[in-house]
Amino acid sequence: MTQDKNGSHGLNAWLGRIRDQELPIFGRTAEQIRDLTDSDRAAVSELADAILRDPGMTAKLLRIANSVIFNTSGIHITTVSRAVVMLGFDMVRQVALSVAFVDALLRGPVRERVLREMARACHAAVQARWLAVRRHDVLPEEVFIAALLFRFGEMAFWCFAGEAGDELDEALRHNPQYPGDVEQSLLGFRLHQLTTALVRDWHVSPLLQSVIKGDYPKRSREQAVVLAFRLAEGSEGGWGAEHARARMKEVADYLQLPVDDIAEPVMKNAAEAATVAECYGAGGAARFIPQ
Repeated sequence: MTQDKNGSHGLNAWLGRIRDQELPIFGRTAEQIRDLTDSDRAAVSELADAILRDPGMTAKLLRIANSVIFNTSGIHITTVSRAVVMLGFDMVRQVALSVAFVDALLRGPVRERVLREMARACHAAVQARWLAVRRHDVLPEEVFIAALLFRFGEMAFWCFAGEAGDELDEALRHNPQYPGDVEQSLLGFRLHQLTTALVRDWHVSPLLQSVIKGDYPKRSREQAVVLAFRLAEGSEGGWGAEHARARMKEVADYLQLPVDDIAEPVMKNAAEAATVAECYGAGGAARFIPQ
């Protein structure tokens, strides 16, 4: 492999490649949508126009807006403008960014690790929103988006890694216990550093930026994002596995409830996550979500 293993140079090279070669369309869309602020009615119109220019994004956004995750009122949402009224300007903007990101990834070669990452992301997002609701968070959908994009850089890497990804994939299969060390050895940096840099540069989720910074209080919405991801990851060997039970115990402690009280809704959330994956156009990922 010809990858430069100097940490800073290797990371910067991958950042440049993803931003400028692999995801430039997403970058422009993200900048356009992100720069709109809910200062007046014109901004709402501009946001709707930006979304409507992409029929695929429009259809997926409306499917997501009408899912049980986002639409708790039961009133069917048929237009982007109505979605803004029902969900709020900033929430629609964040959903649009997440749709644009997943679309950009699915346009590339979709290897199994990409689908597994997307499955984990959708699963974590649903669990995180449920945790936020149980903790009476005022914006549980924002927690959903932060969890969905928790491994933003990892997903981008696996989509566009080519031979470097093949080599890393093989190494991780032989040494799955210490993925960060394997990544550092082969790439010169850890993939979570790619997430940190991309989230910072593209400002995709203010909450996710707070999660990445760390040093957040216990039982915070940031902790909900992290616990949800750990639960999604830990459940991949089956709900009866020791790893899954340990992660469920963490969630129960977060909610200050007995484990038996959360087992059923947590597993129900996993089933809902498969539907979310379909809404995002990542139906192939659904089979990796434990049911």
